[in-house]
Amino acid sequence: MSNDALQSFLDSGTAFEGKVAFSGVVRIDGHFKGEALADGTLVIGETGTVEADLELATLVVHGTFRGNVNAREVVELTPTGVIEGQVKTASLRVAEGAELNAQIEMKKGPPPRSTP
Repeated sequence: MSNDALQSFLDSGTAFEGKVAFSGVVRIDGHFKGEALADGTLVIGETGTVEADLELATLVVHGTFRGNVNAREVVELTPTGVIEGQVKTASLRVAEGAELNAQIEMKKGPPPRSTP
């Protein structure tokens, strides 16, 4: 997971529905349903449930994610994590004990342009 400082936190027992955009690191231990667009990292805590379409850099799942994710850098699924849906990412890390029931597409981005 990124070493960036936590920017926002949705604690267990809370719920949010809608569209959200962010940068940095956001952690959800409650329930989120909707869409998210981010330049940063979304961490779904062990008590977190996210039902969404996500477009972001990194997704770390300790809880449950249902939906579609397009992660430019990495999707990390920890031993307590569950993913159901569609995953598009450059890199996928799945720990032993995790549940992964998804269509997976792994593609690295275009190579960096060389400078003259």
